[in-house]
Amino acid sequence: MRNQPAVYPKDWMAIHPYAAAQPSDRYFVELARRLYAACMLPELPEPYRKKLCLYVAAYLEDVVSGLGLWQSFTGEHVRLYGRPLPFYSVAGDYLRDEVNEEDVRFIVWNTWQKALFPHAYINPEDMRIAEQAAAFYRILEQAYEEAPENPSLAGFFAGYADRKDADRKLAWLFAHTYLTEPSMQPYAGHVAPADRFIVPTGPLALFLYEWMDLLAGKGNEVWRQVEGLYPADMGVPAAIREKSREMYRRFTEGTGGCRIVYLDGYEALHRFLVDVMRWPDDDDHTLPQMRVHRNFVMMADPEKGILLAKDICESIADSGNPMYAPDVAAKESFRLLTEESLCPPDLLTYCIRNGLLPDAVFPDGKGMQTVRQNADFIARHALLYYYRGD
Repeated sequence: MRNQPAVYPKDWMAIHPYAAAQPSDRYFVELARRLYAACMLPELPEPYRKKLCLYVAAYLEDVVSGLGLWQSFTGEHVRLYGRPLPFYSVAGDYLRDEVNEEDVRFIVWNTWQKALFPHAYINPEDMRIAEQAAAFYRILEQAYEEAPENPSLAGFFAGYADRKDADRKLAWLFAHTYLTEPSMQPYAGHVAPADRFIVPTGPLALFLYEWMDLLAGKGNEVWRQVEGLYPADMGVPAAIREKSREMYRRFTEGTGGCRIVYLDGYEALHRFLVDVMRWPDDDDHTLPQMRVHRNFVMMADPEKGILLAKDICESIADSGNPMYAPDVAAKESFRLLTEESLCPPDLLTYCIRNGLLPDAVFPDGKGMQTVRQNADFIARHALLYYYRGD
């Protein structure tokens, strides 16, 4: 029944890093129940409505207890993009140390967008999100004045007792907080403990060491003692560096200095590989499996060599791309920001930084300016490792 509590203490504990209940937990479970009663999103399956209310309650707990997750997220967003939140302009009374309606809008959108049921990409400017956030915020305004702190979360990431305690904290941060659980739902059960260090998590696709730099400070020495958490500077072997530079030299000589070339059909690709790159004209080097594709983008980097993308030329508004087709791009270019492996990350980064995806809109056909302003965030949020991984 609707008036029966849909949120239980075990649900609350599932997004917390401890097994023994804390004195403040009862208050926040009751708050999550009040939020659930105010939830107006029938499009969101019941388990995700429950999760949403737990996440909003956990956001308040974070703010009043000094955990630092929300501050870390918005602070890093400011560093990357010059404003505290994606999509939403903040009002003059926005206070980073308190609860804000714009924050709640983002949590509603993030939970809905990442929910694991079939749905189109959610336009963050959908009025249903604004209306739901306003209803939740009315409850949070009062709760902010009375909510108890959770002392166990204050300074939670300042250090750890031993390696087991460090692993517990890192596992929670990776996949079970209100900010990271939505992005990790498809992967959490399949990632080995050591691989948590190389898989980015959360709305900004941050690696765990980046989270630790934000939560404990870049100068922290305690977390640097955790083996594998911070990447080792292995360096690229000299032979591979030399090979990459030689490929880059051949590439740019053949393109008049350009790092990118657009090739119409397999025959053009074949000629480029043989005539420009001087690869042997045999099936081991000329990629005959690519015959089925209609066009190609090749990009060269002096440190990484060359990359190849297929069937996306129509979406890239580059003056050197004769296959760019605005009518196709209007329908297809948003996919480059959100579909895994469709566009290699170095090429996608180049396109975003140089404004080469101007036609991208949300699937509902709206929000062109919003997509332009938030393209890098959209790619981080949607692609995670497929945008930020090596």
